[in-house]
Amino acid sequence: MIPPRLHAVVVTVAAALVLLTNLGGPALWDEDEPKNAACSLAMLERGDWVVPTFNGRLRVEKPALVNWVHLAGFAVAGRNETGARLGSAILTTLTCLLVWRIGRIGFGAHAGLLAGLAMATCVWTAVGGRSATPDAPLVFFTTLGLWCFVMGHRRAGGELGPGWRSWRSACACGAALGCAVLAKGPLGLVMPLVAFLAFTLWQAWDDRASPIPRIPRLWRAVVALRLPLIAGTAAAVALPWYAAVTIRTGGAWLEGFLFVHNVGRFQAPMEGHDGSAFVYYPAVLAIGFFPWSIVLAAALVHAAVIVGPTAGPVGEPAAARRDAIRPMICWLATWVIAFSSAGTKLPGYIWPAYPALAVITGDLLASWAAGEAICTRWCRVPGAAIDGVMRLAWSILFLAGIGIGIGLALASALGIPALQLLSPIGLIPAAGAVAAWTLQSRGRRQDALGALAISACLVVTLLAAVGSDLVGGARAAQRLVDGLAARPVAGAWAGFGSVPPSVVFYAADTIPQLHSTEAVSAHLEGRPDAHLLVDARFEMNLPSPLPTGYGVIAREHPLFGPGLLVIGPRAAPHEHGDPIAAPHAQSPETPLAWHAPAPTP
Repeated sequence: MIPPRLHAVVVTVAAALVLLTNLGGPALWDEDEPKNAACSLAMLERGDWVVPTFNGRLRVEKPALVNWVHLAGFAVAGRNETGARLGSAILTTLTCLLVWRIGRIGFGAHAGLLAGLAMATCVWTAVGGRSATPDAPLVFFTTLGLWCFVMGHRRAGGELGPGWRSWRSACACGAALGCAVLAKGPLGLVMPLVAFLAFTLWQAWDDRASPIPRIPRLWRAVVALRLPLIAGTAAAVALPWYAAVTIRTGGAWLEGFLFVHNVGRFQAPMEGHDGSAFVYYPAVLAIGFFPWSIVLAAALVHAAVIVGPTAGPVGEPAAARRDAIRPMICWLATWVIAFSSAGTKLPGYIWPAYPALAVITGDLLASWAAGEAICTRWCRVPGAAIDGVMRLAWSILFLAGIGIGIGLALASALGIPALQLLSPIGLIPAAGAVAAWTLQSRGRRQDALGALAISACLVVTLLAAVGSDLVGGARAAQRLVDGLAARPVAGAWAGFGSVPPSVVFYAADTIPQLHSTEAVSAHLEGRPDAHLLVDARFEMNLPSPLPTGYGVIAREHPLFGPGLLVIGPRAAPHEHGDPIAAPHAQSPETPLAWHAPAPTP
């Protein structure tokens, strides 16, 4: 058994293995990673930390905190994939430590360790925590706000009181949520406050020992929550940047961000990201929280029993334990219900709910190991029932491991041969399940949970570090740019059809998008070193014939998405040396919706 003094070290090591192993190996993938990173490089080149731009145009999708995190990473690790992702990995590691601490405070040392490990070694932590996106900063600062709330309401006996112990605790919570607003907008404040309010009303409603009538009691509890103080502190942290970017862009950034990427995404699906309100996020949790999701249903039932009216075989549960689980339930429910109601659905939207889910799961597993689980209290033999639940969980883990191996082998046979190297990974959870079953049969429950944690760490680390490198969606764009015999100088690039964000990042140049055959001809004839990036779906719309001396000089077929090709001079425009493009130099052909000031010399 691991001594409690080493629990933080164990959680940190597990998170570091998952998040830092081969962090910079895979190319920036999907749309968001390269777009965020290219935006950060543009800020760095202009010396402007206020206005975000991408490919020479105003970027209204995200606030600037993610770019500031990237700038810090670039300063440490260079302008590359590692630099872009390092901040996310560090913040996610700190999130796992916060989850460990919350679990330890509410449910004991063993539950805290398991909660931290569950957060550190689940699938979606490996995805979001290794990505150059705003999700990791959002999850860290919202979890920090949750920790401040729990600590600020905790009393000497362990119960959570009706108000903050001091105004400083409320201000600390507000400051953390203000940073969350800088990470991803108003939801960084609104969602936590809804969860806090739900918990506060729940506690006040259920306080039967109070002599105060219910309605005045509810009102007093809301007042004691100090919502104006929390919101005011959050505003003091976030509003200076929001005001600056609004003034600098004449309101264009704020209008696009709030009305298109907040209100618009909630009202209707955007970019094809929709799904069933009742199926989508349960399926996301089952996959994203794997392998710990094998006890997901039991953990939720266990939490419900703890807060129920007759929670346990011997009267009511301890008030401290009940008070510890209630904010976790409110936190989890707020994020999942809110985004289930939204028109646009993405797996990462509910990642901020994972800390609460990890704590709930850690409590169940620690209770089972100690022989105190109560989620089967309705059964004739509760101990045998919970053991049966765990054996079912090991069976699910075994079958999932076999399914992973078979699925990867089939995918490699059907056109993705690189995945053949990954198919043996499925043996890890299968072996972990066999070990856990055997250890449970021998009465070594804590060792069985150790087998689960070790297999989770190994399989998620290998999937993240090796799998993402093998199937990285942006690798083709990187090869395309890096494989050019002579790198185009600044301003020589243009795109026809669509310009993938990964190409903008790896080309380190502004790439204006052309929309007609005539514009393509004018670009190629306008300078001897002109290069044209073409979406293969638009190849038939190129001028025929191409201007003299030009042809296809590079072509790539990404694993996902359309092919890409580059039209350029058949002979290298520079015979002596390979000039490197000045990063993000602006082309006169690219109109801007706003005018950025020249950087200070």
